[in-house]
Amino acid sequence: MIEELEVIPDPTSLIESMRAIGYSVETALADLVDNSISAGSSEIRIEYDASSEAFVAVLDNGRGMAAAELTDAMRHGSRNPNFPREHHDLGRFGLGLKTASLSQCRRLTVVSKQRSEVHARSWDLDYVQQENRWVVIVPKDEACHRLPLYNDLLSLSSGTLVVWQALDKMMSGSSKPQEEMRVRMSGLYHHLGFVFHRFSRKEESFQPINIVVNGLKVVAMDPFLSRNHFRQPLEGQEIRVRDAVINVKPYVLPPISHLTPDEVEIAGGKDGLRGSQGFYIYRNRRLVMWGTWFRLVPKSEFFKLTRVQVDIPNSLDDLWSLDIKKSAAFPPDIIRNRLKDLIPHFVDSSRKTITYPGRKQRNTSFLPLWNRIEPTHETFRYDINVEHPAISSVSEKLDKDGQKKLQALLDLIGTSIPFESIYADMSTDHRGSGEEKEIKELVDIATCILELTGLELEAVLKIDPLARFPQYHDKLVEELSI
Repeated sequence: MIEELEVIPDPTSLIESMRAIGYSVETALADLVDNSISAGSSEIRIEYDASSEAFVAVLDNGRGMAAAELTDAMRHGSRNPNFPREHHDLGRFGLGLKTASLSQCRRLTVVSKQRSEVHARSWDLDYVQQENRWVVIVPKDEACHRLPLYNDLLSLSSGTLVVWQALDKMMSGSSKPQEEMRVRMSGLYHHLGFVFHRFSRKEESFQPINIVVNGLKVVAMDPFLSRNHFRQPLEGQEIRVRDAVINVKPYVLPPISHLTPDEVEIAGGKDGLRGSQGFYIYRNRRLVMWGTWFRLVPKSEFFKLTRVQVDIPNSLDDLWSLDIKKSAAFPPDIIRNRLKDLIPHFVDSSRKTITYPGRKQRNTSFLPLWNRIEPTHETFRYDINVEHPAISSVSEKLDKDGQKKLQALLDLIGTSIPFESIYADMSTDHRGSGEEKEIKELVDIATCILELTGLELEAVLKIDPLARFPQYHDKLVEELSI
């Protein structure tokens, strides 16, 4: 017979330890949004304020919960992560609501309405410490009426309200609560727009979901720039594991010159385009990890335009080592090896886009100004293309001695390219001087080539470097036809 000793965790010690699991304000609120989406919400409101008693509140119009369901939702580990879930469910561990909320506050209140019945439950860490028991409080009606957005919940046919109070972690040591709240929430709008960008549009059978932060609707921050028609979709793949399918869809973003400043910010963010290349892992359309090659290949300047959308179902959570915060995942060998085999097929397109932005594959009319020469497999150089119309038109007007001197000058320019400085500038993702000035510079270049070659404008637009900027061709035709 096995001797048993029941070891019950100390509630105060365990809860205080779990508060340090590593949530930021943004990831904590994203966890609450997950719950609202899983509850079938179409509208999610987030309100926060610190002008009097600081609070953060999240209100949704989802299905709501009955009394027993709400009590169970307040239980730590309310559901075994290994149990099957609904295919659209964004939860896993049964911890998100509690760990995310209590990582920021000492008092968590959840009020839910279903079938005209309203029920409330509250975790108060001071009360838990006092009683030294795993107990939730059932708030009185008058306490509920004092909660922010409570009356808004009552006006809904169903829904759930989550309120954070006693924000000790968020407001710790702050002498100016309102300013501290503003600083802590400064990245929330962008984070929600980024992580939930696919929920803001109709996708397959899913209806759009509105997320509103302090009255401002969250705008989707799509890292794949779906609306930019210069983006290149590549052939996708399906990876079958057990009875599930992982969809892999690679894309090559347009070069910097084809992006607006807003698109550069969305596609690169604080890490820049180079730091944001790689796989973007979506679990039930929710972005959980991004900008990584999983150490399969190093990040490269030539691959910085590559983005690979990987959709995984929640039935494979155990294989992907998804963490509690749903902010990290790592593929197992069987999936990682398949992804590694796919990488060479799509990073080559990114390299070509970097090298010849605007050039279309198999477009023989493209006339580059520079040729890449590989004397050996280990070395390369760039030479000016003497067959470029602007060069050949000048050369034809010179005698043999003049042509010889011109060739020497071109060779000198070719051997003096400051590769290191160019590489450093490319890594900064600078767009240069702005669209208006960029068009003016292209007009000057086009005028120069027209004068040198005598070609028609249509032909000149196919010549490097003008061929690299097809988005400005209509404007150039307009400017040069005046």
